[in-house]
Amino acid sequence: MTAAYESDAELVARNVATIDRVQQTLRDLRKKWASINVHMESANGDVQLSVNHQGRLMSLSLAPGCTTRYTNEGLERVISTTLQAAVAEACAEFDEIERNAEQATLEAAHLIGDLS
Repeated sequence: MTAAYESDAELVARNVATIDRVQQTLRDLRKKWASINVHMESANGDVQLSVNHQGRLMSLSLAPGCTTRYTNEGLERVISTTLQAAVAEACAEFDEIERNAEQATLEAAHLIGDLS
């Protein structure tokens, strides 16, 4: 084998390894996004709920007697406020994962650029 061939083979091997790491990073990020599940409780504990990574309501529990302690508008406000807080937290977690993904992408692009 020639020195040029060996050099090219090493370059290809490093690029393949880098691409494999990037693909694994992306798989890990997808798992992190899908695993976001925020549980939230209202200030007085009357409402407990959880939302997923899309901000979709996954569970809702009301404390015993809270339907008689609130008017329908009052209960709606407590549920809505709690839900908004949970969605905001899920979005913050999603954004943090996105920032990490962008940083990983930039680092990978830099590595690939350095290898070529």
